[in-house]
Amino acid sequence: MRRHYTNGNVSRQEETMLRLQELSFALKETELFLDGHPANRRALAYYAEQKAEYDLLLAEYEKTYAPITAGASDGDTAWRWVRTPWPWEYGFPDTGSVSPAVTDNGEEG
Repeated sequence: MRRHYTNGNVSRQEETMLRLQELSFALKETELFLDGHPANRRALAYYAEQKAEYDLLLAEYEKTYAPITAGASDGDTAWRWVRTPWPWEYGFPDTGSVSPAVTDNGEEG
C-alpha cells in the first residue's frame, strides 16, 4: 500500500481507511460514467479491478479494526460500529484552508 503522507504519523488503520475512501470515490465516479457508457470495456474492466481491491481491503479492515457500516456489525455483544472513529475523526494532517485565496487588495484570487 502506498504511503500518502511523508511525515510517518499516519497509522496503518488510517492509511487503510484513506485507501478505502479513494477506492469508494473511484467506484462511484466509474458508476456514473458507466450510466452513460454501459458497454465501455475499459471502464467495465477498471470498475471490476477497483471493486475487487475495495472488497478485499474492506474485509481486511473490518476483520482487523471494526465494521465500517452498521450492516457489517455483528451486534452479538455490542453495537461496535459506533465505537470506532467516524471518517472525519481520523486525524489526517491538515492540508490547509478551504477558503478562497484573497489577494492583498481583498479580492478573491
